[in-house]
Amino acid sequence: MIDKIGTNYIMKVGIVVENAEEAASYYQKLFALDEEICIDHQHPKKDIYPDSYQQYNGVKVNAEMKWFIVDLNPVYLQIVEPCDDAPSPWLSYLKEHGPGVCFISFCVEGLQDHIEFMESNGMPMTFLEEKGYERYAYFATQEKLGVTLEFKERKTIR
Repeated sequence: MIDKIGTNYIMKVGIVVENAEEAASYYQKLFALDEEICIDHQHPKKDIYPDSYQQYNGVKVNAEMKWFIVDLNPVYLQIVEPCDDAPSPWLSYLKEHGPGVCFISFCVEGLQDHIEFMESNGMPMTFLEEKGYERYAYFATQEKLGVTLEFKERKTIR
């Protein structure tokens, strides 16, 4: 078992909004970005990885979101818009707090060790997503830290 989070490097800040296209257009106007802001949807590789799944508060879900990436090197922003009424951390955040910073993300090795570490510190996992090529976990840290922590683990694809 680990005794600290495996990194101090924030890789991503997740911002939940009601209209991702509108928010992305403002970021494009305000910042000198090297690339166009790109858009994607939640499961772009679901056909390739049929074992992909999401679990929110212990229940399997299939929440869709629209998202844009804004590269503000060394950190990037992920502008997230929930696309349906399926339970998700993004929809819950938007309903409870309105638009804002929903999560900060860290890329870690040993996601299961990090899950156990967070749970042993009274911050249980609330969301898990398996995409086949990477995994994400969110934790109940909003009350203690003022933001949700997301850990991301990338897998080696052969």
